[in-house]
Amino acid sequence: MTLMKKEKYLNLTIYLLIGILPLSALGYYFAVENESLFYLYQWLLSALIVLAGILAIKCIVSLSGGLKWVAIAIFVFLLEFSVLGLFLGPFTHFLMIYLYYLVALISLVVFITAIKKSRSYRYLPVIFILFTGLTSIYVIFLNLLWGNNLS
Repeated sequence: MTLMKKEKYLNLTIYLLIGILPLSALGYYFAVENESLFYLYQWLLSALIVLAGILAIKCIVSLSGGLKWVAIAIFVFLLEFSVLGLFLGPFTHFLMIYLYYLVALISLVVFITAIKKSRSYRYLPVIFILFTGLTSIYVIFLNLLWGNNLS
């Protein structure tokens, strides 16, 4: 397989990541206006993440050099996003906070390595670092407020 075709799969994975944004807007609409259809958003988001994960694994196996690290960064981001989604969804337990912290720390190490080793697509790990920072601040606030009576 040529490098152009391999890079095409990486671009497709990036497009799938971008697809999370309009899908989340649809999920917000379902949550506010038509809650009976919210399950549709959950399944579409799950399918999108699984498909992007499969393509990221395919890119990790087939690419080399800096592009391989970009694919690894995408996969680790999807893993972190999945842990966050599980924590906010069905597995809202206190110990999941520490799992998220562990995955976020590993993600930051991978993102920084991807920035150092990659010559192209450097913006992607930077965006992932920003997302990790914002969601980590959110989880820290949840951790601080856990079990407190705010009334």
